[in-house]
Amino acid sequence: MVIHHIKKFFADQKKKFAEKRKEKDQLESFRETEEMRKAEEIKREADRLAQLKQYKTAIEEYGKALEIYPFKGSEENLFKNAAEFLFKCNYNTAACYSYLDDFDKAIAYFDRSLQVQSAEDENKVRSLMGKGSVYYRKKLFVDGRYKAGAYRIAMDSDYEVSDNKVEEYKKEDHKKNFIKMAHECFTNAAELDRNHVDAWYSKGHMEFLMGKIKEAVQSFDSVISISKNFDNKEGISLFDEIKVEKGIQVKTSEIMERMESSEPTYKAKTGHLVRTRAEMMIANFLFDNNLLFQYNNAATWADKDDFRASFYVPKLDLYIDHHPYDYLKEYQKVMKLKIKQYEKHKKRHVYLTSEDEKNIEESLRLKMKPYIML
Repeated sequence: MVIHHIKKFFADQKKKFAEKRKEKDQLESFRETEEMRKAEEIKREADRLAQLKQYKTAIEEYGKALEIYPFKGSEENLFKNAAEFLFKCNYNTAACYSYLDDFDKAIAYFDRSLQVQSAEDENKVRSLMGKGSVYYRKKLFVDGRYKAGAYRIAMDSDYEVSDNKVEEYKKEDHKKNFIKMAHECFTNAAELDRNHVDAWYSKGHMEFLMGKIKEAVQSFDSVISISKNFDNKEGISLFDEIKVEKGIQVKTSEIMERMESSEPTYKAKTGHLVRTRAEMMIANFLFDNNLLFQYNNAATWADKDDFRASFYVPKLDLYIDHHPYDYLKEYQKVMKLKIKQYEKHKKRHVYLTSEDEKNIEESLRLKMKPYIML
């Protein structure tokens, strides 16, 4: 009998303990559910504030939501919806700092969103694109060229960068290379999503700026293979050239506008910076054949002060021009007026057109044959 009572006592105690444990678990579950609901509610309010461009207040609310949201275990084993919540709060915070032009904090929060290991690849691509864009904008800021474009979010901001911060950015850029860091982000994004057209375009843009023309051509080829009518948001001349080569129409007005505002970007073997890929090939051809040249110099003999020849070879007293858009009616007028100037002043002159771009070296050999055998 004593043994029976002892067994019953322990059985009752075990049952009571199990019931208390169950009650505690239910209470904890309820507490977590309430905290989750409250955190989600705060996040929705933060989203609303961000939509209203109340970025500073939105950042504070995202922080509160993250602070009270309950997590269990490691990030690799987050419970349902936690990874998505964690990603969105950090990503949206980064976006708010980006809108405020607070580059460093934007990058820091993009990094936090990327550290959510359970996040979907689609989300990681978004963060990589955002982070890369901030690095590029940071470079534009350092260079004093911060303007509207594909990477610039146009808005009024009361965030100011001190002179000391600018100097700090310049030192950081010299050490790390912001364009290179942006390129790394866009490359990773393109690798995660091979059909992400913006990732390929941005990747090609950074390669173009770094002088990696071959790589840029490959990236832009990927853009066009995904979307042949993709908008050239940054007005990159190489992108237009590739589209034209592939027989894709480019708006005449856009080409003429870019011609007028384009700056030398391509680096020839001589160190000269020239405006187009074809001009780079011409410069390299002249260098390889030991022909010194002057690039884009004003011609004092011309009727207009702003008349310039693409290349002048003193040894041959020869002017060389490249007319890449000879198939456009608007451009043909400019081209004909330029040719007439050479003829009027009896200057030695050869020129190449879009057709010659198929084999520039061979075209140059043929057209320069009256003046030198190459």
